[in-house]
Amino acid sequence: MKNTILFFLLLITINVQAQLEDCSACDTITYTTKDIAKNSLYDLQLLRNEIFARHQYIFKDERLLEFFQEYLWYQPDYNNPAEVSLNPVENANIAIFKAAEGRIKKKRQRLFSELRELKRVLKQKDTITINLFMDDALSDNENLEGAIKELNGIFSKIDLKDVNWYKDTAIYKVSIDNGFLVRITDLRINGSEVILSTGDIKHSEIMTEPFQYGSSYYSESEYNSTWIFRFDGEKLRLEEHMIAG
Repeated sequence: MKNTILFFLLLITINVQAQLEDCSACDTITYTTKDIAKNSLYDLQLLRNEIFARHQYIFKDERLLEFFQEYLWYQPDYNNPAEVSLNPVENANIAIFKAAEGRIKKKRQRLFSELRELKRVLKQKDTITINLFMDDALSDNENLEGAIKELNGIFSKIDLKDVNWYKDTAIYKVSIDNGFLVRITDLRINGSEVILSTGDIKHSEIMTEPFQYGSSYYSESEYNSTWIFRFDGEKLRLEEHMIAG
């Protein structure tokens, strides 16, 4: 009985952690969507290019070239570049990776569609739809009005068309120093977590002695409000609201 329990725990652990680490066997094993379910867009792009790298392909993208040059197995002949010919298994894996990449990109598009819709209903003060995003956590009128005002202020400073990704994280951050304090407003995306925040976080950079005469700044002025949303692939919903200061 004990061995059976340990076996099932091992299976659960493998399933939770399962993801394709490299493409060393991509020429002989055809992988499935389950095999790459935990791989990120960044992972998949590297795996797909690794198939070519293992044929000593010389990448035109300098960043990819530098990445694979770190591996001892990558030894291209720059004088006689290899002609890459992929077998059916490799072509099948490339198709699987590309399809998975497409699904992730589509999911990102859906996320930004939800963010644009949230911005729209906040601006229009559509309380019925807003409460759907808030999961009815702010049904109290006073709290809802405060949330609408603050989130409208955050969205007014964020250009959703100019949010950029690095690997699997995205950010748009605005910092304003008005000579008294520094106010930061930002949008951060990490996986399924979407964070909208605003806060007066520190004194202005021109205050060389912020706590002496000449300045009326007090650390009690510091404030931060963070709205944490969760995206399930279709809908964006408020998970937590935190205030500090």
